[in-house]
Amino acid sequence: MKTYNIIPTIIITLLSSILISSCAPKIPVFGKNKALKEGDITIRQGTFKNKNTKKHPKKIKADYFSLAVKENRNNPNSRIITIPVVKLHSISNSPKEPVFLLAGGPGASNIWKNPRLWLLDNHDIIMVGYRGVEGSVQLDSEAFEKTLINHSNVFSTEHLKKLGNVLKNELKQYKKKGIDINGYNMIEVIDDIELAKNRLGYDKINLFGASYGTRLAYIYGLRYPNSIHRSVIGGINPPGHFAWDPDEVDNVLNKYGELWKTKASNLKRSPDIIKTIQNVFSKLPVQWKKIHIDPGKVRVTMFSMLYTTVGTAQIFDAFIAAEKGDFSGLAFLVMMYDLLPDVKKIYWGEFLTKSITADYQLEKNYTAAMDSKSNLLGAPLSKLFEIINHSEWDVQMIPKQYRTFKTSYVTTLLVNGNLDVSSPIENAKELIDYLPNGHLVVITDSGHHDFYKKQEEVVNTMIKKFYLTGKVNDERIKHISADLGKPKQSLQKLGKSLYTLKKLGLLKIVVKLFM
Repeated sequence: MKTYNIIPTIIITLLSSILISSCAPKIPVFGKNKALKEGDITIRQGTFKNKNTKKHPKKIKADYFSLAVKENRNNPNSRIITIPVVKLHSISNSPKEPVFLLAGGPGASNIWKNPRLWLLDNHDIIMVGYRGVEGSVQLDSEAFEKTLINHSNVFSTEHLKKLGNVLKNELKQYKKKGIDINGYNMIEVIDDIELAKNRLGYDKINLFGASYGTRLAYIYGLRYPNSIHRSVIGGINPPGHFAWDPDEVDNVLNKYGELWKTKASNLKRSPDIIKTIQNVFSKLPVQWKKIHIDPGKVRVTMFSMLYTTVGTAQIFDAFIAAEKGDFSGLAFLVMMYDLLPDVKKIYWGEFLTKSITADYQLEKNYTAAMDSKSNLLGAPLSKLFEIINHSEWDVQMIPKQYRTFKTSYVTTLLVNGNLDVSSPIENAKELIDYLPNGHLVVITDSGHHDFYKKQEEVVNTMIKKFYLTGKVNDERIKHISADLGKPKQSLQKLGKSLYTLKKLGLLKIVVKLFM
């Protein structure tokens, strides 16, 4: 068994963002006895190692900053915290407006390991760390993570109550540590970026937002319209959409179902792939070897794999096998769910505070609204919004004007796949009505991670020209059909391999070696 072939696939499968991952640059620190005020900054000059493209220098001139910011700008007595800022210098002698990157999440880093280095041809690249993830305060929660994983019926009412109780205790612990939880929302993040922009001496800036970063970019345009030159957002998440809609998820799956029927080879394997999935879910939970195939865990990991058409093909193949009695592919999904803490660091406190304070609706029953019994897949992760009812939650929502659709005149390029389960194309179509200077480009047969990667050079060229001219030249973007046929590497094979490692007590050890 070649485990070195298995692990990369494991990592790709479960990451919530293929495009973005965190790194740990050497950020300078302030002197221990220095009394900080907002806007104080310290710098270390150095280089950024380019390991991803031959078109740019191996060592790129970089500045690493630590920036002092108020923890809660609504509190005049707020303490000061620090966040990291990274600047990659353009290779141009006369760079245009800098590009500020806004990563997906929440719960993940904004210091990109693989930033878009092609932007350096004309711009500086700036990465401002997300408060609650990077800097002097991290809102992580090992207790929440363990409770999320270690349960036999995830996202059931009982499980949500346990998670709510853990969150209640975590909020108390944050308070004991002197953390003002009301300082960890998207408005404070945007104000951090505006402060960094001013301290670095920039007048106008460009934004490059992905997924959660698209919401930040949109609100930034509402809050500081004169600061933004142009904005590019991909995988659109407008107000109200941190909680996924089961009907919208089903709509994307039905699109896949219609796409499936266009090939005779697919129909030989399953005449109706959607019906196949329904049949298998009706049999769950089942036991495969010593793996309890919890339908909740299957749904969560399945949802993340639907971010790409390749992952979707693997999911369909696994359900076809399960319908015939081989549940090893679904067992793989369960084992991957259980490996979440070992594969990717998620700051659950930050994830919850930023998403809930932006989109929570008091009148909504999230347990019922997100219940998958009336839907093919449902939206199990959105049930996390329900846990605040069991947690003595008392965190302030962001102002209402940033929780609803408002007109923004920022010149904006929107890019979205038409098979995106995380950010359905309907989101982008809804938002563009409020962007009179917006232009939507739809990448067909593409998921949440596909829309960028499938035609990377063409999309890069389009974005580069947009930043320089404000014009959208999308003529070179073409339709590339999604291949939903039998995958090169099946989840069944991976499931059997992972189970062998698990049985030998080596699974977590092997995964950690590759992280």
